[in-house]
Amino acid sequence: MNSENYYPFSYLPLPYDVAALEPHISRYTVYFHHDKHYKNYLDKLNEILANHPLMQNVPLEVLTKMGDEDLQKNAGGTYNHELYFNSLTPDYKEPSENMRNLILRSFGSEKEFYDEIADLGTNHNGSGWLWIVFGPQKNLEVMITPNQETIDLDKYNPLLLIDLWEHAYYLDRQNERREYLRTVMKLLDWEKAESRLGGAE
Repeated sequence: MNSENYYPFSYLPLPYDVAALEPHISRYTVYFHHDKHYKNYLDKLNEILANHPLMQNVPLEVLTKMGDEDLQKNAGGTYNHELYFNSLTPDYKEPSENMRNLILRSFGSEKEFYDEIADLGTNHNGSGWLWIVFGPQKNLEVMITPNQETIDLDKYNPLLLIDLWEHAYYLDRQNERREYLRTVMKLLDWEKAESRLGGAE
């Protein structure tokens, strides 16, 4: 996430090469998604805050919940994209025994867990985000937020995030969102997920 969590927000580079996610996600999709879509949200967020000095010391997570629609949209677009790009890895490793046990405890089986991701993400109408979170019941949960909204970051600990907007997959998969979701599952960074979990489980 953004190491400089206050205005002016820094444009974060990809944590891997632009072509590193191929063949699952093409370099063209990664380039336009990161260098155009994400950067556009961040630039607009900084532009808005330049005219609101009282909000310049508010952390990004809080800005995602502000009542102003334009501010919330661009703060959410910045926060969500940063977490998304840092939820993927070209060096996929299976979940550790600890994470696998958490999946089994929460969903009954790994198949049910991955089916939940595919079904919820595919059936969501419109743009949004699919979150894999650690919830107050000490279990993993899969949640959807529309547009550029975030989850309740005081209640849930976000571990991994998948972009459901068409720009995340349309160049590669056209309208086949389920196929995109199955592909993204092969890129999820379970080591980072476990580091975000910490000792909370």
